[in-house]
Amino acid sequence: MSAYSNELIPAGKETHLIRFTSTVEGLVTHRKPNNNNIKHIKIGLLVMCVLSGVVGLSYLFFDPVVRSIILSKLTLSRTSDTFYIWEDPPISPHLKVYFWNFTNPEAFFLGLERPKLVEVGPYTYRQKWLKQNVTWHEEEGTISFRTRKIFSFSPSDSCVGCNDMTDKITTLNVPAISAYYQMRESYWTGFLLTGMINTLGYDMWTTKVAHELLWGHQETLFEVAKYTMPSPPPFQKFGFFLTKNTSREEELGMYTMYTGQGDPYKLANIAAFNNKTFLDRWNDTECDRVHGSDGASFNPYIQKHDTLWFFNDQLCRTMPLVFDQQLIKEGLPGYRFKPREDVFMSPERFPEQNACFAGDGKVLGDGVFDVTTCQFEAPIVLSWPHFLHAEKKFQEGVQGLKPDEEKHSFYFDIQPITGTTLSAKARIQINVMVRNNSMYPALEKVKSTVVPVLWFEEGIDELGEDIVKVLRTAAVDPKFYRQYILYCFIVLLSVVILLGGYWLFKKCMNIKVKKEVKKVREQIQDIVGPHDVEREQAEQPMLSQSTDSSRVTTACHSRNCSEGIKPPYISEVRTERSEQSLLEKLPPFVTSLGRSPPYNAIKVDDLLPEDDLEAVDDEEEEEEEEEGDEEEGEAAPNVVLIKSRHRISSSSFST
Repeated sequence: MSAYSNELIPAGKETHLIRFTSTVEGLVTHRKPNNNNIKHIKIGLLVMCVLSGVVGLSYLFFDPVVRSIILSKLTLSRTSDTFYIWEDPPISPHLKVYFWNFTNPEAFFLGLERPKLVEVGPYTYRQKWLKQNVTWHEEEGTISFRTRKIFSFSPSDSCVGCNDMTDKITTLNVPAISAYYQMRESYWTGFLLTGMINTLGYDMWTTKVAHELLWGHQETLFEVAKYTMPSPPPFQKFGFFLTKNTSREEELGMYTMYTGQGDPYKLANIAAFNNKTFLDRWNDTECDRVHGSDGASFNPYIQKHDTLWFFNDQLCRTMPLVFDQQLIKEGLPGYRFKPREDVFMSPERFPEQNACFAGDGKVLGDGVFDVTTCQFEAPIVLSWPHFLHAEKKFQEGVQGLKPDEEKHSFYFDIQPITGTTLSAKARIQINVMVRNNSMYPALEKVKSTVVPVLWFEEGIDELGEDIVKVLRTAAVDPKFYRQYILYCFIVLLSVVILLGGYWLFKKCMNIKVKKEVKKVREQIQDIVGPHDVEREQAEQPMLSQSTDSSRVTTACHSRNCSEGIKPPYISEVRTERSEQSLLEKLPPFVTSLGRSPPYNAIKVDDLLPEDDLEAVDDEEEEEEEEEGDEEEGEAAPNVVLIKSRHRISSSSFST
């Protein structure tokens, strides 16, 4: 058989050979991730997270830090600002005194009538507190001092027309009644005492000006008592508030108070009175113990469930106070504390709390507190004004009382953070127990009665503006700062959530795009084949450049074709089966051609940007179109262009 046998080369047929040299570098997509934007989002998210953490920690540690600062500021020291305020407080406490004017004393002592009382007042006095003999005990964390109170009558705050220097009040003759009480079991001494009282012209009642009754008047009976009584009073004057307005240091009580050094929660608590930790007045150590506050201030950071203790040497006890209500005073939040329900109540009703105050000969009952033991054996009984919360026998024993909770209650309004007293109404009524005694003609007809003498209100109406400003920085301003920190934290946290959500969205989209690109790449590789196909064979020239070897090349080509071995670069004659197989391999998003493509034809111009495709020269396209038009009944082969480094060339020959 010859090299140019008709069996090998059909007449009129043209073989179109394609040399396809290409290296797939990757797909170009319109949804290329913007790495710069993601990087900026990460940086912003990191910054917001750091700021949110800082603000969050500031919010968590805000209260402990502020508490530590406030406690350090409140603690008393030689150079602290609070010490100067405590030593010379810029406030003006008041003392209001209401007298019970006795209108029927003679009928009462004859046993004919109950006492008829008329309330007169108030006589108001302004106070100035001065700390004297201040001594530091730094090792014990305490400070000792005496408080001198200077009283000045204030007509503008007193009742209309009231004048303490001219107004006369009729009341019980407390020195005479006290003398009879102390001599109640001594007949002969009492007989002598009666003679001296009659000689002095004393009755069981007296009329004095208000100033004398309060601040003292010369009392002749005290001179006699030095020789006739077992426990005479150490004074030559008598007055209900004689020692309140004294300037003699020996008459002023010595208080020892904790400064807060070492334990700031002990600040303002009394450690000792007159260098004693017990009063030696009552039959129980707890009732007799000296503790609590003097009322000017209390310990800091008070809770509603706390029990506060108010100590006063003239009350001769420590009074427990419990929370009553929450209020606002001068723009400052405060707690109102009132005496606990067992205060001034009978031991029968509250045995656990008040049994220690009971004793032989003491006045017992709900609403009264016998302090004879600490008033030089004078039959003095304390109660709330108008016998508020007292038993009926006390309220009905006299005439003229009108108890009112709002007007006559006892309370302290305290700023809970600093423990400062915002306002106070310490209201106490002084009564005298008048007992029937057949040994003495002056008392043999009287009915035993607890007779009110006066009641007073000592406290603070308002603080100075300077103190209020200082208290606001500790009690009000930190709450606003804490709220601002919380709002900032919420805003930063919202920004972090938004940035995190946006970053997560971008991350998911990038992952999705990468998956799509990978899927497309795999599908294209399945169709086109690996890009490292026998490149040497693909690049082998179809026809020899030498005319001498043309016969051999042609023969080889013809022989290869006749033996059914097809080079990978030779276009296959399309069949219906091959076209269908190719269509199944194409991705669904690839736009189909106008006609079925051959096995080596892929249309990707819808997937890839036109700028990224390397097309053939216009002249080659025109030549291919002209050659395609010459063929009858056959469609020109399509060449798919993938982003490549090489050109596509074609050549043809015919028999």
